[in-house]
Amino acid sequence: MAEPIKTIYSPYYDPNGWIQIREADDSFFDDKPIVTDPVNGMIVNYSHYTKGFTKSYHKHSMSHAVYVIDGVHRSESNEFGPGSLVLDPVGYACAHGATEDNDCKFIWITNKAGDIQYLDKPVEKQLTNRKIEHYSAYSAEGWEKLSIGDAVVEIQRCIKDAETGASVSFVRIPAGMHIPTFELSCNSGIFIIRGSLGSDLFRLEENTFLWMPAGYRRTWNAGNQGCLLMLVENTEGKLTLI
Repeated sequence: MAEPIKTIYSPYYDPNGWIQIREADDSFFDDKPIVTDPVNGMIVNYSHYTKGFTKSYHKHSMSHAVYVIDGVHRSESNEFGPGSLVLDPVGYACAHGATEDNDCKFIWITNKAGDIQYLDKPVEKQLTNRKIEHYSAYSAEGWEKLSIGDAVVEIQRCIKDAETGASVSFVRIPAGMHIPTFELSCNSGIFIIRGSLGSDLFRLEENTFLWMPAGYRRTWNAGNQGCLLMLVENTEGKLTLI
């Protein structure tokens, strides 16, 4: 008998699972671990910065993306609102946090396992290949059609990591659309941004993340307002209809 396939279901606003992390300057932020991928160490967490919080100048040994659920994410002199997906490449040095007037609620996604290095002072000049990338779930551009059996959805392919194959995309599903049963050959997760997504077993509402191991099979139906979601994959995968 094959090993059971276990999903991870995590609503952002569920109070269970949150932890508080103290910084060296005694400031703090809240974090809610969702999954650490067993294949490449990819991390997916919820986070919450209260207004005025800034994480001290630092860099990571892995690339990482922030998807802004609510509030404003400040990275250096840039500010990003809800629907923004912001990628910091490996080794990109910065201080980031919330603004003085807004909390920031977001999802934190890495391409692999890694660490953080705090820096004594800002880096005077970034390497030319270390620039942040910005995408928006609400952009009118960058969408393409994707057929899943007889169903046709739209996808905006945002991030594709050259080292691990990990990717982040946005997907739009029309109201009431039925998506036939399929499976992916990679581990993947979906976060419901707007609308809802039902299945033959349960319904996913806004601000909910579902992690699904490779080979997980499900039949999906978009709600009567359609569904806008973020798709996270730990590596390049193949979709197979069942």
